[in-house]
Amino acid sequence: MKLRILLLGSCIALAGCQTAPIVEQTINATEQQITTVAQLEASTVKLPSVTRVALTEKSQYLTNQQVSSPVAVFEIPANRGELTLTVTSEIKDSVFYPYVLIVSHNGEVIESYDDSYFEYRKPRLNLGNRLVADLEFYPPQGYKNLYVIVYTKQESLNAVTYVAHPGRIDAEGRGNYMPELKDIAIPHSLTGIIELEVSGPKLLSFIRSEDKVTATSTAEARVAKTPLPDTQAYYLSSIKKSVEAGDIPKALSLLDEAKALGIEDAQEVFVKAVNAK
Repeated sequence: MKLRILLLGSCIALAGCQTAPIVEQTINATEQQITTVAQLEASTVKLPSVTRVALTEKSQYLTNQQVSSPVAVFEIPANRGELTLTVTSEIKDSVFYPYVLIVSHNGEVIESYDDSYFEYRKPRLNLGNRLVADLEFYPPQGYKNLYVIVYTKQESLNAVTYVAHPGRIDAEGRGNYMPELKDIAIPHSLTGIIELEVSGPKLLSFIRSEDKVTATSTAEARVAKTPLPDTQAYYLSSIKKSVEAGDIPKALSLLDEAKALGIEDAQEVFVKAVNAK
């Protein structure tokens, strides 16, 4: 508990936790209408990494059989095994209501995720209101790279997303409850900020909360085994990079997983990364 409080204080002292820079994928003046994936501008992402794309009135607009929308496009590695993809749409005065396609360079749809995969999450630390989808993706064989396309649907523009009233969030943080503060309706729009976080498999992420007995026994079994070198290297590197990127909640989550797996150096790497910021 003391460590978590210290980290929050450090975040404030550093004038806010840093986030990934925002990039724009704008329309080419000679290509007003984009109909194929090959025409799209894509942000190439590494493993692991966090990439943020701003969707504006000047953003590229894809029109084909599946999509008629501004799009944020990410090129992801497809020859590295299982991937964990976290897609976030930030909620401000409006929100880009997201859907996701994973396609090949020639437009073949490999996987699709509708809005049911996204859940609303309240503000936390340096994170505001947002819609988030945590996706486990297994790239099929034969592809070096694939493309994640985040888009919206025209029918979604007439709807709203409800977010918690900030006064109620503050009250809940103080241990109070104020039911008279109703949720706020946020309109959907064609603009917004989309974030894609890509990492390798999170070994404990598939365990659902209702499987508590299984979760406990699985974690204990893993602790009893010596972690593989690749697994240890992944967690130590990811913890360090998460702290450097200012994503303290993710770093803490990875630290908890690493401890459950018996990775002894995780705590030391975490503390050194925090002190180095």
